[in-house]
Amino acid sequence: MEYNTIVILVVAALMLVHLAIGVPLFAVLGLGALAMIIGCDVYSINVFGEVPFSAIDSWALLAMPLFILAGEIISRGRTAQDLVRVGDALVGWIRGGMGMATIFGCFFFAGTSGSSSADTITIGRIMIPAMKKRGYQASYAAALAASGGILGVIVPPSLIFIIYGIATSTSIGELFLGGIFPGLLLATGMCVANYFVCKHTEWGVAEHGKFSGRGALSALWQAKFGLGAPVIILGGIYSGVFTPTEAAAVAVGYVLVVEMVINRSIGFRDLVDSFGRAAIVTGVLGPIIAFSVLFGETLAILRVPGDLVTFFLDLSVGKVGSVGLIILVLLIVGCVLEPIAAILVVMPILLPIGIELGFDPVHFGVFVVCALSVGFITPPVGINLFAAATVSDEPFLSIAVKAVPAFFALLVCIVIIAAFPSIVLWYR
Repeated sequence: MEYNTIVILVVAALMLVHLAIGVPLFAVLGLGALAMIIGCDVYSINVFGEVPFSAIDSWALLAMPLFILAGEIISRGRTAQDLVRVGDALVGWIRGGMGMATIFGCFFFAGTSGSSSADTITIGRIMIPAMKKRGYQASYAAALAASGGILGVIVPPSLIFIIYGIATSTSIGELFLGGIFPGLLLATGMCVANYFVCKHTEWGVAEHGKFSGRGALSALWQAKFGLGAPVIILGGIYSGVFTPTEAAAVAVGYVLVVEMVINRSIGFRDLVDSFGRAAIVTGVLGPIIAFSVLFGETLAILRVPGDLVTFFLDLSVGKVGSVGLIILVLLIVGCVLEPIAAILVVMPILLPIGIELGFDPVHFGVFVVCALSVGFITPPVGINLFAAATVSDEPFLSIAVKAVPAFFALLVCIVIIAAFPSIVLWYR
């Protein structure tokens, strides 16, 4: 075994140990890259400062804190309740309709938040008490909010798509468009799973027995400002009026006007809290992005991605088997790493494999994000499970167990997304 290979394996093992004991991810990535640079005698030590600075000195990256801010503002306003009413009007008449309304409430709110935890907390605060009154078990109601929150990173504008686009030089606008139908597919799959759960339990008896077109139109009109946000963002990008980064600034201005002027649902104190929270989240993500780029470049110099591509192609499992292995890897990684961190860590390795297997970069990006997003509802990390536990006061593990039907529904949908590129690339 070559000396460099031994160094890489030892450093990788130490990085996993440090992650397991709770060392911050940015430190693990930075120190891992530094150890490989010194141990394998590649690069100049100067790149340890130059590459991370260049990584965050990006106009496109400015979209990240702006979309985070927009999500924070709108999560404190009235728009979320209006969007939940739309979901209830559309599917509330079906058995398990309140659970479906929770999922579609998350789907519609995702068009303004871009964050899974914001989706889970905001919709969960509204819908978990409502579902409990409708007869749902409390832990299952929390699991539905956690599962629906996954859509926050699939439906545009998605924070993870922004990170993926920057990390892989893929069009953020195309990723946004590509996430629309996969998001709808995932929402539908979770609704189907919820229907069968409710069919075999005493939960989810519908309050009204038939669909009301007038009620649906009324709910849609009431939620027009919330539904208008993704239309303005995507329409502006693809009409050439503004770039994705400028679209983020427009989104902030739009939600400010909606919540402070039109709805009058937030005040100056809420705005200050929103800025503070957005700054904290951005401050956490910034160093991770910076050192992940250094880590990825170090791996590339050491030819690790190329060697792994060769290994994958030499396996006698065919394309279908290789895609299955990628899904398995992503599910495992998603269990231990938050999806944004996972994107930054694994994409330097997985993207070359995906392209070699014939994936379009946009299709592969949406497929990877969908697969990693399952990690939001799988222990031990399971960010959405923690968020739902906070909102519902239910035990983390009880919510995780009740999320199993949604897990299998998501898995089926991910296979479909991988098999049919047109679901993602419909706009071409």
